[in-house]
Amino acid sequence: MKRKKSGSYPGIQIGTSYLLVIFVILCLVTFATLSLSSAKRDQSYSQQLAGRETAYCEANAKAAQIMAQIDDAFAKEDPVFAIRQIEGVTAEEDGANLDISYVVPVTDSQNLEVEILADPVKGTQKVVKWKESASEKWEEKSTLPVLGSD
Repeated sequence: MKRKKSGSYPGIQIGTSYLLVIFVILCLVTFATLSLSSAKRDQSYSQQLAGRETAYCEANAKAAQIMAQIDDAFAKEDPVFAIRQIEGVTAEEDGANLDISYVVPVTDSQNLEVEILADPVKGTQKVVKWKESASEKWEEKSTLPVLGSD
């Protein structure tokens, strides 16, 4: 004799739970892969930023060394001549004042520009500009096509 079914089976069967486990595992693998790629991208960006900061600190130290040389030049008998002997430094007389300027490269695309206004008679100096700037002027190389523009 055959046994009769005494009711219907429940809605969730072994195959359905197995598919659910596979789906959860796929979701976890996907999120782990996304997390790994995000962490690698963050690491790369952090290394680039650290390199950039190191380059700026080195350029800043070099600019400070040049400024120390300028200070030493003011102690000499002819400070204007001594300042003009410093490599990379330009000095222009503007009446009683002296405009001193120099540029220190930070990276291939950026420079640190320094400008000092000095009074050789009094021996005073004022930093007018200590600024990071692009080494080349940016020029647009291509345009984007937009509706109605020529």
